[in-house]
Amino acid sequence: MSKYGLVKTLKDGEDEIKLVGNALTFVLYKSYFGKDLLNDIVAFAKKNTNPEMLDKILAIGDVEKLKDDEALSLLESMDDYQFDSEFILQFIAALMATAQYPTKPDVGELIMSIPPHFIVDRDVVQEVIEFLSLFVKQKQR
Repeated sequence: MSKYGLVKTLKDGEDEIKLVGNALTFVLYKSYFGKDLLNDIVAFAKKNTNPEMLDKILAIGDVEKLKDDEALSLLESMDDYQFDSEFILQFIAALMATAQYPTKPDVGELIMSIPPHFIVDRDVVQEVIEFLSLFVKQKQR
């Protein structure tokens, strides 16, 4: 933590994104997406209450290496899983915007600057979820 709130840098090879979470993040999230961040965090948590499935999805790595029957089994097991990639992208964009304050970048440019593979990269998703948990714990204080 710093005087600016929670700070994290997501790294994956040559890609790097700086995230900052503080009270301003709530305001920026609302101004960009027209929704309350805390309500969306709660909704995200309720939709994703199956940690075993998340671990299974994140542990796969390269889906193309799975045998046909394993891939089919995974797809069938995902029927109840509702990972919300839109929320993750919006959350990351709001954190990126907070890191760039007082500049208020275009939300489309922010989202387009997030490498698409970040949403499926096991380590990156885990870091975002950990950051989300820290952000919620900080908010509860």
